[in-house]
Amino acid sequence: MKIAIATDDRKTIARRTGRAAEFALITIENGKLISMDFVKNTHTHHDHDEHQGQGHGHHHEHVNGQGQHHGEGHSHKEIVDALKGVDLFLATHLGPHFKVEIEEAGIPYEMVKTDLIEDLLKPYLN
Repeated sequence: MKIAIATDDRKTIARRTGRAAEFALITIENGKLISMDFVKNTHTHHDHDEHQGQGHGHHHEHVNGQGQHHGEGHSHKEIVDALKGVDLFLATHLGPHFKVEIEEAGIPYEMVKTDLIEDLLKPYLN
């Protein structure tokens, strides 16, 4: 199982998903932690107003970081592309545009209230 979590400090889940410093990519197999890699978030939307400032900017190293803007909203295509292959994306908040795009892409996500990454992973570990 591959889990993605936005983080600013490698210990807690980021409250502002799209403006997180990086993303933890966690691999768990047979109830054991196999790996936890951190990928820098190379994309943020500083031009969005406060109510749109959450849920943007999920990038893996292979993503070019070019934001796409369409009409009145904005696109998270590069973020969604980067999350493809993830079995579960854990977040505290998702902006409305990002939520629609992640759902359309069929990427499983779960909204959580727990702050510590260690605690978020407990249900998946033996």
